[in-house]
Amino acid sequence: MTKLHTIGRGACGTVWASETGPAYKREDGNPARSLQNDFEMHNRVLQSRQTLMSLRKSTQVQIQIPSCHNFIESGNKEWWATNLERFPQGHTPCNMIEAQRVPPFGESIRHLLIQKFCPDEIKQKIINSEPDRDCLIRLYLGRRRTHTRDSQTFSRFRAFSLRNYPLHKDQLEELSITVDDLHQYPRIMAEALAMIHWIAGIDANDVEFVLAPCNDNDGGSINNVLGRHSMWMLDFDLCGNMTMDENGVGKAVKAFWRNDPFYPRPGKALWHTFREQYIRTSDVCLELCDVQEREKQRFLSRLFIEQVEAWDTKVKT
Repeated sequence: MTKLHTIGRGACGTVWASETGPAYKREDGNPARSLQNDFEMHNRVLQSRQTLMSLRKSTQVQIQIPSCHNFIESGNKEWWATNLERFPQGHTPCNMIEAQRVPPFGESIRHLLIQKFCPDEIKQKIINSEPDRDCLIRLYLGRRRTHTRDSQTFSRFRAFSLRNYPLHKDQLEELSITVDDLHQYPRIMAEALAMIHWIAGIDANDVEFVLAPCNDNDGGSINNVLGRHSMWMLDFDLCGNMTMDENGVGKAVKAFWRNDPFYPRPGKALWHTFREQYIRTSDVCLELCDVQEREKQRFLSRLFIEQVEAWDTKVKT
């Protein structure tokens, strides 16, 4: 029986996997977080991707979403009798999601990130670290670093981990990512967000966007200094229903601003790309509406963008 090891940890719980096969997300974190909601929302998002693909016909949907296999309950005696021994001693049955593992970056990309951004004093430690082999990149298009290796405020004692490594906009520039690729990332985010809003009817609260190697099955890819990779969307446990009215839009706007800074910020060049793609994808989703509902949803999609921009203006003033 293949043993499992932790590959991640969040508020909802820990994530486990072996070298091959699926990932298991355990409900052993904050009791206020719900894996049942995560599972249900995850499947709705997967279905919305399939729907958008059918609407698109000739154009691929770029975002990758892990396949979601099973919800394993703590009381599933048959499953736990066979599989509990795969976890370290002391672990007990709990609710759990079995899903496709997002593939981690390989050694060459890990070494690139370490050489470029890791403090010199701990580079060898990170290179030798087993946990840091589980390398995914959280893409922060809405933030630039306040501490850089060349700045006076940089501390050689700052923590560094390749697990969910936060890659900020200035670091993308430092890696010499081309302008075309820089703008491809917000296009993928915007397409995914519009899909979640206007097909799944979900507010996208606290979802995550990570860069990781491609899924072999389908979807788009980008090939640059980070190798051939895709953008993946995951973690749906805090997502909620979005009503198709102004209240629902307001809820989605709050979710946009309360999330980590994945999305580009209004007024920046990447925002214009995001804005344009969000509206374009929202208009594709109109094909699912009754004729009398189309103008209403068209209005609401623009209202979302307007309120995001208004929120930004309010914060700045």
